[in-house]
Amino acid sequence: MIQKITAAVIGGGNIGAGVANYSKSVRPGSHADAYRLHEDVDLVGIVEINEDRREYLQKEYEHVDIFESIEELFKHHQPEIVSIATPSQYHAEHLFQIVPYKPKVILCEKPLAYSIEDGEKMVQLCKEKGIQLFVNHQRHFDPLLQEWAGKVKNGLLGELYQGHAYYYNGFFNNGTHLIDIMRVFCGEVKSVSARYNEKTSSNPDDKNIDADLLFENGLRLSMHSLSKNYGHFGFTIFGEKGMISMSNLGFEVQYREKINSEHFPGFFELNKEIERDGEPRSMISSSIDHVISYIKDGIAPYGTGEDALAVLKILEESKLSADDKE
Repeated sequence: MIQKITAAVIGGGNIGAGVANYSKSVRPGSHADAYRLHEDVDLVGIVEINEDRREYLQKEYEHVDIFESIEELFKHHQPEIVSIATPSQYHAEHLFQIVPYKPKVILCEKPLAYSIEDGEKMVQLCKEKGIQLFVNHQRHFDPLLQEWAGKVKNGLLGELYQGHAYYYNGFFNNGTHLIDIMRVFCGEVKSVSARYNEKTSSNPDDKNIDADLLFENGLRLSMHSLSKNYGHFGFTIFGEKGMISMSNLGFEVQYREKINSEHFPGFFELNKEIERDGEPRSMISSSIDHVISYIKDGIAPYGTGEDALAVLKILEESKLSADDKE
């Protein structure tokens, strides 16, 4: 019998252990549900401080131990993977509590932290202790998006010219996903100019920010915010050879080749035939698959703490730029 990899989740909320909030086509949508459904994983524990929520978890995850604290979890188990799915302001605190127990992997929810100082400490501490830190920017791990990003990097669009992108519900909450996947497709960001968007903001502690990003490869991309629960998340990039879009929250990729104009000699247009790829699917399953493959097969890690720290620095630079314009 093949021994399973043990896992635990800190935080039993929606992203930590939710089930009902996700349709069948995109389930699993939470860490605990993804571990529970993975054939190579034994979910041994969930930590949740809220008593009412613990009662729910005990019913939903009847064969999993439910604990009130991180210390209590590690008195009973030594999980190889620990997911941190608590509110973002507690990510650093909880990682610092977990590190002394030396799991093989920590999978932290996004954003890594709310400050670069905390993020750098988290990355450095895991490095010193030999713990691989991943951060759950889910699209980063998705095989289909990785495939198309590889095509772009290998010249599918040629030189990248312009782009625009949309997110909703908080710059640090969801904007972090957009910046991360843009780095996957387009590389490093060179500079940022940004403004707050009060009209689309709903959380005073995480206001929406509209930003103009200049990438090191010369791509200029405008990043726009929409109101909470708008549900439109994606980007479009134009290059010398065509156009690519990620739409429908990242479930679909669309590609159109640049061809000679049908009506105007010497000019070009985008092919009316659109190549479409992708469908609704579980994104977090890809995150968990990558972590498991890292442990079992020793594959090169991506979506790491270092990647998330680079994203955090762009978030912070954007916030400082927006503050300057207030």
